[in-house]
Amino acid sequence: MNQWAFFDELKAGTVRNVYLFYGPEDFIRRSAMAALQKKTLFPGLESMNCTTLSAPTAQQVIESCETLPMMSETRMVIVRDCALLSAGKAKDEAQESAALCDYLPRVPQTTCLVFDAGAAVDKRKKLSQALVKLPGAVSFDTLDDASLNKWMNQQLRSLGKRMDRTACEALAFQSGRDLTLLSGELAKLAAYCGEREEITCADVEAVATRTAESTVFAMADALSEGKASEALGLLGDLLAAGESRLGILAMITRHYRQLMYLCALRDARAPQAQMAKELGVPTFAAGRLLRQAGKRTYEQMRACVELCVQTDYDIKSGVSREDAALFRLMMKLLGQK
Repeated sequence: MNQWAFFDELKAGTVRNVYLFYGPEDFIRRSAMAALQKKTLFPGLESMNCTTLSAPTAQQVIESCETLPMMSETRMVIVRDCALLSAGKAKDEAQESAALCDYLPRVPQTTCLVFDAGAAVDKRKKLSQALVKLPGAVSFDTLDDASLNKWMNQQLRSLGKRMDRTACEALAFQSGRDLTLLSGELAKLAAYCGEREEITCADVEAVATRTAESTVFAMADALSEGKASEALGLLGDLLAAGESRLGILAMITRHYRQLMYLCALRDARAPQAQMAKELGVPTFAAGRLLRQAGKRTYEQMRACVELCVQTDYDIKSGVSREDAALFRLMMKLLGQK
């Protein structure tokens, strides 16, 4: 089941005695673990009835599960860093996996056993296959646009704020989609708005933290508009934030390659939703790219990409120093109208 089905089950009072938590969405996975602990453990006795094991043996897991809860009906056993679920060969893997697979149907009703596998599990492994088949296997997947917008407004509700879809998309575009970081950005935006209830795109633009990719986008905006001072200032921001010149060059190249492909799709009269899908970006970002491309042609964008590729070659072949080559590229891109 997915994360939403898990929360629905928990809200309805259903607690399973064996869970597998896995998937890339770390913030919601941690929230789910906290909610499960709150539901399972008697208040005030959490430390006595919750055992966290890191890279345990099968015997350690079994012994912890067989321990009776203290002054409570249930206890939790959380298993992390389990080599039997991840890629690579674990010590005594066949015997250890067999022991745990045999034990899963016999986990006592007084124990809630949770395998917290992190971002991914190796589904070729015997234990992974056994756990994934259980009704307590929960996949915490990256949120799509609609789910992310819903999540943002759920977080804002407790702060007495709200955001419309456009503002949510602007925040995800500017600050990225990591929920841990977004949680902090939402709190910052709520404080910035003061008594005002609605957070707008202008608020996001004013105070939200920019990712490196978002800064490169703004830099490309400045380059396309001939704003040399602004573009070089944003380049300085990237360098001050610790980005390498080769890394910045790679992001610039990727950005202009997206613009080139977008021009081709635009010329083919593809709808914006298809453009977003083909480029692998949110619909909101596709719209921003369209505005940035303006009336420029596929050939003009291809010339920009070729400039980027040539700069990368010059640096790696030793023809130019990184700093001089990147500055020269910026000046040439300013001249590409």
